[in-house]
Amino acid sequence: MNKKTLLLCMVILFALCTTAKKKTDIVKITVEPKEASIFINNTFAGYGYAEFTRPKKKNEVVIIRCKCEEYKPILTKFYGGDKRASLSFMLQQDGFYRASAASGIVNKFFTIDIDSMYYEIKDNKVDVSPAWKLLHQILLNYFEEISTTDIYGGYLQTPWQYKTFTMSEKQIRNRVTVRDISTPKRVAFQIKVSSEVAGSNAARHGEYTEVDRIPKEFEPIIQELQTRIGKVSNL
Repeated sequence: MNKKTLLLCMVILFALCTTAKKKTDIVKITVEPKEASIFINNTFAGYGYAEFTRPKKKNEVVIIRCKCEEYKPILTKFYGGDKRASLSFMLQQDGFYRASAASGIVNKFFTIDIDSMYYEIKDNKVDVSPAWKLLHQILLNYFEEISTTDIYGGYLQTPWQYKTFTMSEKQIRNRVTVRDISTPKRVAFQIKVSSEVAGSNAARHGEYTEVDRIPKEFEPIIQELQTRIGKVSNL
């Protein structure tokens, strides 16, 4: 073998070794579902697939976080001494989303014009006691009690009702608030179904935030209030 051939073989061998070394320095991450966001050391790295360079020192660590809406997030660590060349994760669906439904009407007042069979106008005064009675009956199908009720002040509110979910750290709470805005010209209730959610740690401190979802078993209350007492209005 002449010197040129030997030199060429050495160059090729060096290139192959360098390429192999570079490949072993790269760690690949795949996540299901493919829409999941991957963060490496708190920096976004891709959706469903990402790569990072293996830490040089054994005790050096890379923080990996994967998240996707409606799924439980994953937070894990990868140390330099880990010999794996690839990592694969499958996110679990969050039980909160499985057991709740989206709603565009929660956390804001909507108005119900009361059916004429549930009120009476006499001497220019409105008596909504039949509607008030029916309102209590409907709400007590969903709540154990009514915390505040004042027919003369035209105000009602249920206590918060709490619910936890399997396969989820989230807790939701719901309550109903009613205001009587009736006049001789228009007899109506304003109703708000409040819905708030918190993680387990935040819930212990009462740190809830509004959410546009409602437990599925609680969902019919809105339609019941609209159809049994009266008709929903856009005003």
